[in-house]
Amino acid sequence: MEDKRLPDVLKKLARGPQIITLKDAAIISAFTGMSPGDIVVDAGSGSGFLAIYMGNLVRPSGKVISYERRPDFAKLAQGNVNKAGLEGYVTIKEKDIYEGIDEHDVDVITLDLPEPWNAVEHSVRALKDRGFLVSYVPTVEQVRRFASQCEKSGLKHVKTVECCVREMVLHERGTRPQIKGIMHTGYITFVRK
Repeated sequence: MEDKRLPDVLKKLARGPQIITLKDAAIISAFTGMSPGDIVVDAGSGSGFLAIYMGNLVRPSGKVISYERRPDFAKLAQGNVNKAGLEGYVTIKEKDIYEGIDEHDVDVITLDLPEPWNAVEHSVRALKDRGFLVSYVPTVEQVRRFASQCEKSGLKHVKTVECCVREMVLHERGTRPQIKGIMHTGYITFVRK
């Protein structure tokens, strides 16, 4: 029998652009309280890993709509959604989120984009009150620009975090930290309407 646990499913999916890792996806879901029934908009589908992770959390009554402007990435992400068996919960929408968000009363919006500040105004209109807007970017300068635009738009900065994971090596003679690890992958900023 094939294992259907999410970490095993993710290992079997096709990869194209850089993905948001499980450690970062878990932080996003934990700090937003993402749960079954939530409506989530995701932007920058890439390979679809984050959308699949979130689709697994919001089912059976929620949904994830993931915006991707590149046709090749949208096709890759859709293929991965199909392989994960989440077609009923995750929709890959070939559209540039910088041009607008079609959905309303959204619980969480995630932006894995180079210029997330360009999607803030659209996000404000799409989010329900107390909804979360989350940005995932690699540099502090991007965090500052995003947070500044959010403040101008009336959103409240909750926190910005970086999640580093370092595994331990267990030996009979002793235990020590692994020399390598998944260190900096990105800064995750949480704001609320």
